[in-house]
Formats: sequence, C-alpha cells, structure tokens
Amino acid sequence: MTYSIKPLLIGKLKLSKGQMTYFVDWEKEIWIPIVTWYIKAMGQNVLVDTGISPTDIQRYLYGHPYQEIQSFEQALNSVGITPGDVDIVIQTHLHFDHCGNTHKCENAKVIVQEEELKFAYSPHALFYGSYNLGFLKDLHFSIVSGDREVLPGIKVILIPGHSPGTQAVSFETKKGTAIISGFCCIKENFFPPEAMRLRWPVMAPGVSVNSLQAFDSALKIKGLADIIVPQHEMEFAEREDIP
Repeated sequence: MTYSIKPLLIGKLKLSKGQMTYFVDWEKEIWIPIVTWYIKAMGQNVLVDTGISPTDIQRYLYGHPYQEIQSFEQALNSVGITPGDVDIVIQTHLHFDHCGNTHKCENAKVIVQEEELKFAYSPHALFYGSYNLGFLKDLHFSIVSGDREVLPGIKVILIPGHSPGTQAVSFETKKGTAIISGFCCIKENFFPPEAMRLRWPVMAPGVSVNSLQAFDSALKIKGLADIIVPQHEMEFAEREDIP
C-alpha cells in the first residue's frame, strides 16, 4: 500500500528559531505552522495530530504573534470530512498545540505511546505548561509501547527525547518512505548548515526532556526516511500533498 499525505494548515505562530534548532539562531524569529496531517488509508480517515483552536492557543502565546488560517472544521471540510468522520488520530505527542482539537473527533481511536500518556497526566514541573488535561478528557485511547504498524504501510516509531513518548509516523508512498518527524522541528534540524555538519549531522530540538535522546532520535529518523517531513516546517505545511 502507498499513500499521499495532505497537510491541513490551521494557523501559524511566530517563535524564536532556536526553539526548534537547539538554541542556534535564537535571535531570529520564524513562522511555524499549526497543522493536522490527513491521509485516506484502507477506507479510513486518519489524522496525525489535530492542532489547536485559535481560542485555546491564546492562553499559551505570551505575546507571540499568531495568525489563524482556517478552523479545524474548515480544514477537514477541505478534504470532504467532518470531525465525526475521523476514524484514527495518531498523536505524535500530547503537547497542547498537537492535540487541542482531538476531542472533537468523538468517534476516533487515538493512538498514543504509553510513556507519553503517563507523562501527560503527571508531568515534571518544567513541562507542566506543555500539557492540558482538559484536551485529553473522554478520548478513546489506543495505547502502544514502542514501534507498531497501525495500518498496512503506516507505522509509528518511538523516538523519545522531545517528550518521553514522542512517536514519528512512517508512511509508504510512491516515492519511498515518508516520515512525519513527531518532534517539533524544522528542515534545518535534519540538514544543518554546512559549517556544523561534521560536528552535528542533525540538531536536537530546542525543547526536550532529554536532549541526548532527542539528538539520537533525529539521527534515527534521518536514517530511516526517504522523505522527511519536519513537524513545524512551513514549506511542507503549505504543500498540496506529500510526496
């Protein structure tokens, strides 16, 4: 089975680039997308993450600019479905900006790593603000531990570091294996500036519970993927489809 991924851009947020690139270029600001990724697979409607509503994100902005592109419902309508039509949501992790609309998918099975769910319900104080238990209420979780095939040609890959249970999502496409990174990053995390590459073949994200694990996870994804889809790279979020 081969698939095509449709990025559905919900909004964009302006942040320090260093929050993605392990503090490199901290003084530079970039727009990062808030996106849900859609795929039609085996007759089922599958989303990877669901983003967050413009109302809910306000409590987390702390002065950072945010632009709404479309609502979650409008995004799904663009591919001919409603939240109630979603069969599976794969949560790369449970930070607020990745699961804020999941509760709207009331009929969906929500695939999450066991370690991520444990941490979300009892986070370390440093990451308390990254999780919102209200977003997790009444979800139909399907809990996995480690790598797992979700559907033929679609797998989740445990890549801890950014959070304890971050998972990448691998899709077979006509151009090879495409992997949605799972952790918050841009293209430069996988293809650092030439002057850095001998020392850092990848860059860990700037926000991590374990930066060493996050670095190793980025390197793992780079080695597995024919097409890397960085979670917060605007270039990919604005595409019609991938590949």
